[in-house]
Amino acid sequence: MLLAALGGALEALAFPLVIQQFSLRQIDPAGHLEWIAWVGLAPALVALDLAVGGAEAFLLGIIAGMACFYLSIHWVGHAMTAFGGLPLWLALVALTLLVLYMAVHWGLAFWASFTVRRRLGWPLWVHLPVFWAATEFLRNHLFTGFPWANLGYTQVRHPAVAQLASLAGVYGIAALVVLSNAVIAEWWRAWRSGAAAPWKATAVAGALVASTVVYGSARLAHVRRDMGRAPRLRVGLVQANVDQSVKNQARHYGDFIVGRLWPLTVQADRAGAEFVSWPEAAWPWAVSPEVQSFDGEGPNLAALSQAHVLLGAATIRWQPTRGGGRAPQIENSAFLLAPDLQVMGRYVKHHLVPFGEYIPFGEWLPFLRQVVPSLGPGSPGGRLDPMSFTVGTGEGARRVSLGPLICFDAIFPEISRGFGRQDVDFLVNPTNDAWYGYSSGPYQFLAIVQMRAIETGKAVARPAYAGVTAVILPTGEVAPGFLEVGPVDPDLAPDPQESARLLVAELPLLRGRTLYTTFGDLFAWAAAGVAAALLGAALVRPRRPGRADPTWRPLPPTC
Repeated sequence: MLLAALGGALEALAFPLVIQQFSLRQIDPAGHLEWIAWVGLAPALVALDLAVGGAEAFLLGIIAGMACFYLSIHWVGHAMTAFGGLPLWLALVALTLLVLYMAVHWGLAFWASFTVRRRLGWPLWVHLPVFWAATEFLRNHLFTGFPWANLGYTQVRHPAVAQLASLAGVYGIAALVVLSNAVIAEWWRAWRSGAAAPWKATAVAGALVASTVVYGSARLAHVRRDMGRAPRLRVGLVQANVDQSVKNQARHYGDFIVGRLWPLTVQADRAGAEFVSWPEAAWPWAVSPEVQSFDGEGPNLAALSQAHVLLGAATIRWQPTRGGGRAPQIENSAFLLAPDLQVMGRYVKHHLVPFGEYIPFGEWLPFLRQVVPSLGPGSPGGRLDPMSFTVGTGEGARRVSLGPLICFDAIFPEISRGFGRQDVDFLVNPTNDAWYGYSSGPYQFLAIVQMRAIETGKAVARPAYAGVTAVILPTGEVAPGFLEVGPVDPDLAPDPQESARLLVAELPLLRGRTLYTTFGDLFAWAAAGVAAALLGAALVRPRRPGRADPTWRPLPPTC
């Protein structure tokens, strides 16, 4: 159990990490700790080798997963206590349930690999990466999914390795990382049992890693060359830097909030920005989904010279109920505005945050209703419709299309891929990471969005209400000049009165599709199919006791 917990804890170190006692920013922005992911899981796999039954293997996987996820996402409890009003003990219960849900998928991978090794005698390195990709794919979808802290995200700051996502998505990288760990565990097994060294496994793993690096390096050179020739869009990203407790009372502080956002919008317009994006739900008042113009809706708003604006706002539509009354249908929306502030289009957040915008199984968990902000619960959008606008005039005019990914949308690769299949020019990820406080959360989310850029081959504009505002290139690299975090916690903020900030940058517009955009999760589906076939073959084959059983070990002579 200690070995399993150690393996999970080491994997957690490979994700972006903030330790408040040392710094309010991530301690390893260059990603040197990401190398731990290639070896960190090995202690847990050594523990799996010592397991004597399927139930024990499953338990070891859960222990490893809980160690990893507790350390990786403990900041989720901050939103529950600071903004949801839950007492600490209840927030810990809710966090534990979420961590357990995530860890069960590790348990499934451990149990399935243990079963195949016991029944079929196949070594761990052959099948564990397949089961891992399949269970991570399951975690992306089961009960609406929560795929945070997929091991594939540990490599996003190693660009040559991360480019594999343009072929196989984040699941391919996760499988490669697990393969490396499984080979290390096989070396331990060989040393312990006196068996032949696993040179074949080492050669296969080495060849796959080397091929990945070669492909990644070639793709980096190719995409960078394309970016140098691609048309560019000048964008402005506005970061409000308003404390979440103030944002939660936005209707009372509306003039203050707009007063921080609008002057920077005008400044970006004057600086030549053709597109300006506000963060998620930055407009402080709820509006009708049929609103036609924002001209005159807030203080000092007036037409811009050229910039189109993506403005996040909550919309309310009143629906009749069976009792003859009316109930609000609330949607997290993004409006595309022309320079004269006329509405050109609206997108509704596609994937809502569980326990943030709605309560899964709310009828059985009524005590968690208070976690959802007073404006919720929300209604998801059903369509992935790109938005488009025209920049330039005369013969130089061109049409530009974008795919909006509102906050949580960005953690699901199928949503960004849906926009990529419609050949959008770039993606926009308006978000608000103030919920996470000064923690690893904003940086882990940034890594997830970087992976979306690689998978689709599209640049991403990412304005955060508080968090990390950045322009992410199609290679997954963060362009210089990004903005970090903001005053999300008055007790810790270096300057609680910090002003709003503006990022103006050039965004490369690449057309075309990656193989991942074209074929989607083909690798993950293939892994799921192979995993099902392997497990089925293992389960129908009777277990052979004794030395034919790969887990058989003789009793020590002293017994």
